[in-house]
Parts: sequence; C-alpha cells; structure tokens
Amino acid sequence: MRPPRIGQVLALARAEWASFWTGGSGGLSILVFLALSGLWLYNAVADYSLANMGALARGAALDANLALFSGSLNSVGLIIMLVTPLATMRAFAPFADGGHLDLLMALPLSRLEIALAHYLSSFLALSLLTLLSLLPYCILIALGVGSVPLLLCSFLGFLLLISAFVSVGLAVSSFAPGPLPSALCTLGVLGVFWAMGWAAPYLPQTLSSLAQGLAFAPRLAHFTIGLVDFNDMLYFLVLTLAGLSLARPVR
Repeated sequence: MRPPRIGQVLALARAEWASFWTGGSGGLSILVFLALSGLWLYNAVADYSLANMGALARGAALDANLALFSGSLNSVGLIIMLVTPLATMRAFAPFADGGHLDLLMALPLSRLEIALAHYLSSFLALSLLTLLSLLPYCILIALGVGSVPLLLCSFLGFLLLISAFVSVGLAVSSFAPGPLPSALCTLGVLGVFWAMGWAAPYLPQTLSSLAQGLAFAPRLAHFTIGLVDFNDMLYFLVLTLAGLSLARPVR
C-alpha cells in the first residue's frame, strides 16, 4: 500500500471543513458546546465561591485548581463526547444512505487518504470548539484563579480525547446506514466507554479493573489535575489508530 499523499488529504480535509461549518452540523455544534460549557463553568464558579467563603470563615482557603478547575474541566470532556457525533456522522454514512458509495470510491484517493481527511477535518473542528470553551478559564487565570500549566495539561488531554473520539466516530460512520444512525451509534459507543469509569467501583474486582482500564473518564481526570501519564497518552493513541484502521468507506 502506497503512503497517503498529503496534498490530496489536505484538499479533501479543507472541503470537509468548509462543509461542516456551512452546514447545520457546525452551527449546532457551536451552540451545544459553548452553551453547555458556559453553563457548567457558571455552576462550578458559583459552587466554588460559596464553598471558598465557608472555608475562609474557618480560616482556610480552597485550592482553585482542584476545587474549581479540575471538576469543571472534566465536564468539557463530556461535552466533547456529546458533540463528536455531529462532527463525524456525515463522514461516510451519507454515501451509504443515498446509495452513492461508488461515487465516493471513484475519487482519485485511497481509502486511507479519505479516512485521514475526514479525521483531520473533524479533529480540527472539535479542537477549535474546545479552545473557545477554554477562553473563560483564561480570564479566571488572569484574575488570579487557577494556573496556566494545569490548563495546558488539560488541553493536551482534550486533544488526545478528541483524537480517540473522532476515530471511533469515523469507524462507526463507515458501517452505519445513514447519518442519524451513525450519530446515535457513535454516542452509544462513546457513552459506554465513558460510563465504565462511573460503574467500575460497583463491579467485582476483576471487572472493575478492566472497566477502569478501558474507560475514558479516569484517564482524562489525570490530565485535569495536572498529571501527564505516558500510559494515558498511549491509550488514546492506540484507540485512535484502531479507530482509523476501521474508518474506511466500505461497500
């Protein structure tokens, strides 16, 4: 198999990028992402302010990194999960839905190049939305609340999370009969992996360890407290490669 041609991949990625933002998916993604992230951050700031006032009355103070940033930043990962299906559902499923898969395959691109172009477009779109959602945290840091290293570490975790989510979404879109089934199945698959972290403490020891190892949330939580673990990075990269290996237009 010949290596992917970067020029062709970038050209298709630009076309997919433009299609995403000019269509309904882009506008809906912005609305959902920024509305939910703003709501969660508002509630987190309100809860932190009340808790910190109580702590100050007792002669102590809460750590903003742990009490405010870490908890609210974890919610950004959940929002990414909710928005990912909107970014990936139209990658391959519309062709299968309309019976035009042969048209897609007639493009002078290999299956790998098509998959990489869709991956790059979706990855950049979700990364941009995530970056926009982090701007209020920059304001808090400028006001003396939180720290830049923690925010940068969290953003690295988000990029790895987005990479894994997009590859899974594209893999699902490869086999889904249409955009809506693709979105629902993607959300279901990602939701199961996310829920494993919540369910792990209630499972038997063997299953609990397995669930913790496969879950997204505990690994993202490491980044949002400022811990960069090589095993977490490797997990997301392996999941990305596994998803991309399946994210091909199929007949």
